[in-house]
Amino acid sequence: MTAHTPRATPWLPSLALLAAIAVALTAQPSRSQTDGDGPALPTSVPVIEIDAPEDHVYHIGIPNLLGEQNMMGEVLRGDFQLMPGYRVIDERSVRHDLVAEGLAIRSGAWGSLGAQGVIKGEVRATADGLEVELRFYRVARAAEPMFTRTYRGPATRARSWAHDFGNEVLRILTGMPGSFGTEIAYARRIGPGRKDVYRAQMDGYGEHRVSRGDGIALLPAFGNRRIYFTRMTTRGMFITHGRANDARIVEGDGINMAPTICDGRIYFTSSRDGNSEIYSTNLDGGDVQRLTNHPAMDLSPACGPNNKLAFVSSRHRTPQIFTMNRDGSDVRRVTFRGNHNQTPVWCQDPSRPRIAFTGRDGNYDIFTVNPETQDYVRLTQGQGDNKDPAFSPDCRLVAFASDRRGAPGIYLSSTLGFNQNLVARGDAETVRWRQWDGPYENMSVSDPVLDVLPTDAADAAVEVPTGVAPTGSAPVGAPTTTAPAGSAPVGAPSATAPARSAP
Repeated sequence: MTAHTPRATPWLPSLALLAAIAVALTAQPSRSQTDGDGPALPTSVPVIEIDAPEDHVYHIGIPNLLGEQNMMGEVLRGDFQLMPGYRVIDERSVRHDLVAEGLAIRSGAWGSLGAQGVIKGEVRATADGLEVELRFYRVARAAEPMFTRTYRGPATRARSWAHDFGNEVLRILTGMPGSFGTEIAYARRIGPGRKDVYRAQMDGYGEHRVSRGDGIALLPAFGNRRIYFTRMTTRGMFITHGRANDARIVEGDGINMAPTICDGRIYFTSSRDGNSEIYSTNLDGGDVQRLTNHPAMDLSPACGPNNKLAFVSSRHRTPQIFTMNRDGSDVRRVTFRGNHNQTPVWCQDPSRPRIAFTGRDGNYDIFTVNPETQDYVRLTQGQGDNKDPAFSPDCRLVAFASDRRGAPGIYLSSTLGFNQNLVARGDAETVRWRQWDGPYENMSVSDPVLDVLPTDAADAAVEVPTGVAPTGSAPVGAPTTTAPAGSAPVGAPSATAPARSAP
């Protein structure tokens, strides 16, 4: 990568261009949402008939594990409380003797509570830490567990073991593992003219700061076991990552922002040639290739399956979502409803073509669209601004940032907008969700991301919003904001389709 000496003058035009982009992507309430190129976006979230939601819910019992207080049981209960289409049996309703029951289950006792499945477990101390045995039963076939797994290692692994077992239970029930324990990244404002990037598990646990230094850090992206992000300072705007100590990985005159990592290349927005366009580069900043060439603004690339990218363009007068191949060919418009659509993100499952995005109709809200059928689904409405969606690796959930009154933060929702739960309290933006490593069909998460700064005096001096939900109860006490967790476990394909039955 060629060394770059920061200069003052090139930064001034880039600030002007950044301001122009901000204007293009900022709400203009005086305009009707139908003043764009197509009809309005959907104006209401889908409705599930309230008399029958329980028919579509899988009820699961998860008591505390034998031999421990409550930690792994809480983690498992918290995971399934976040998962649409599942309801955890209230611990207070369990009246029979769980200690006497041991690792087996009494089908009559659990069946009387409405449970269809039960997770049981036991924790035993060993010389090296812990041995944990976990079992999953179907109540209708209670004689033998459907699945058993034993974990051994240090106690610090207990939380990850619980997530892993929950993912395997989902695999048994649906044929696809869950995304429990995966990571999200996002930016937080921590002072005047200062934002930093943070990462946490998808339930809000273990928040850590990723970026350091002055200025504004935002627009994170997972890739190469790093978290890349945009850094904006008085010396320019560039792309770096958490272990680079603010070294300029992707740089150039004008703006260089909004990275996304696809199969070992960085795709990003740059104005290096005088206009906002989409480029790609190697992970070290070399081999820069221009992908778009249009007098309109092209920005916000997002990795998709089948060698695709989604991006935002104003080439049809208003900001809309487009797709193209990763070499810049086959550009196609996707959104034809609404006049201000931005921040696209793909579901990575090739069998479920879906793009989530932020649309404006007075406020900002979250929508999804099938790029093949033009089927739209609205996830949020009437609760402040909701922005920056991110699909979970299994596409069962959508994370987004919301400034809803009294409870701003990062929320998780079903793909139909049901079962919305606050997982990280406090102002946040530009949410990203780490995807499975390798091909989608492998569906596995490898080593954790390395870009976590050690706790030190610098961290202690930074005011970080508190109130992250402990896994296990309803996150931060946030109630379900639309409908109870009665939607489909995997997610129905459209707003009008009935919820799928639980497995």
